[in-house]
Amino acid sequence: MPLNGQTEWFNIDTKEQSHDKTLRQVINIVNPETNELVVVFRYSTFIVAHIYNQEGILINTFRTEVLPKYKNNYFGTTINGNSYTLFFQNDYGTKFSALTLNFDSSGFQFSNKLKIPLKAETLLGSFEYNSTVYLLSTVKKTSKLKLYQLNNHEEYTEDTFDFSHIELKTYNGFKTNLNRVLDGGYEIPDVSMINHGEPTSLEKVIQKNKLYIDGNKLMLTNDVDDISTTLITIDLETKNSQYHNFPKPSFSKKDHGIKSNSFVLDDRLYNMYVSKEKLDFSVFDINSKSLIKSFVITDTDSITFKNSPIILEGGDFQNYRELDKTKQFLKKVSNSNAGLSVYKNNGNYIVTLGCSETMTSSAFMTFYGGALGGIVVGISSSILTTTFLTYTKTKSTRIECLFDKDMTSIQAKIPENNFDIISKFIESQPKTKFAFKSIFKTNDSFILGYFDADLALYKYFIF
Repeated sequence: MPLNGQTEWFNIDTKEQSHDKTLRQVINIVNPETNELVVVFRYSTFIVAHIYNQEGILINTFRTEVLPKYKNNYFGTTINGNSYTLFFQNDYGTKFSALTLNFDSSGFQFSNKLKIPLKAETLLGSFEYNSTVYLLSTVKKTSKLKLYQLNNHEEYTEDTFDFSHIELKTYNGFKTNLNRVLDGGYEIPDVSMINHGEPTSLEKVIQKNKLYIDGNKLMLTNDVDDISTTLITIDLETKNSQYHNFPKPSFSKKDHGIKSNSFVLDDRLYNMYVSKEKLDFSVFDINSKSLIKSFVITDTDSITFKNSPIILEGGDFQNYRELDKTKQFLKKVSNSNAGLSVYKNNGNYIVTLGCSETMTSSAFMTFYGGALGGIVVGISSSILTTTFLTYTKTKSTRIECLFDKDMTSIQAKIPENNFDIISKFIESQPKTKFAFKSIFKTNDSFILGYFDADLALYKYFIF
């Protein structure tokens, strides 16, 4: 439901520490069981950790004089009671360290070398499930995936999923393996982590590999070719896995400038196929593999299911202009990085179709002038900072569409979402720098956190 205002939650006074060293990094961690908030301030030579209850009242705080290796590249936290294990990695995703903060004892433990054997594997991404950090990798020259569950600073478990029984072929009909399909011919696969159900920029969805968490299911999609979409699902409780393949209904070798991509939400696969001649937006039921709805238009047709103009927009909501013709839209998308995103609002679906011309995210991390302080692109159920920043800074060409649950077009204005409201609040205060921004969810509310350097306060607002 759209939020109409904001209230100040609480502030953290950092004056006692900031006179000593410069603030380097702020990490916010939400405990989904208790709604407690852990805030970690990293300075040049030490860390200060705080834990607050859901009313914003301080429970405990302590300081550590040890900084973990790879400290700039934080990617997730495993929670066991009042022990929080923060994980870090090198720039290549091949080496890991961990720091465990115990708020019962006000103590810490750490490991600068987690012995995860990734020499013959390539890391696809990280995610959090049930307050535990996981790593997903692909085994080189095979059709095997490996799933690592990081339990604390020294213990992990692993599961292997073998898809060798699936006959995989290249675009030209040659036999291949899953590792080759996922890497797309590059050394490091380009994977985007999608926060399920949240507004997502086109910049985050143009990658050919995407990871989603929906309930207890991990889903990996691949659109390396324009003939079909590969979908792999892994049940994180039972460890059962499935392989699916969905066709691009309008694929034709005669088309020019073909681009395609997909998106997953609510057990549905949303597929977009674009060429200079046509656009096909199709929706499949993942469980039955049946086609729910398909919209196909040519370059001479009007886009009757769009609820916005054809928008061409630069970063930071600048350089806004509109295109008049479907042909212009198809040309733009087929010449760039095509993508689509979907989220729900009051039971309806908001779909964005188009392309992004810039890619600031990588398989591992995204920095915005240091604003994130080392937050890595992964899937978290509560921390939405990267998702928010790409949503508000993407350069894209797009149309926005509104559908009901049956994918029938609704002729109405696209409603504001929570990211839109937070962005307007930030824009309304041009004199505030909003350093070390963090966006997260707790108690069904959206929270904006930022550092006010002039007052040495870290502030939180509820939306």
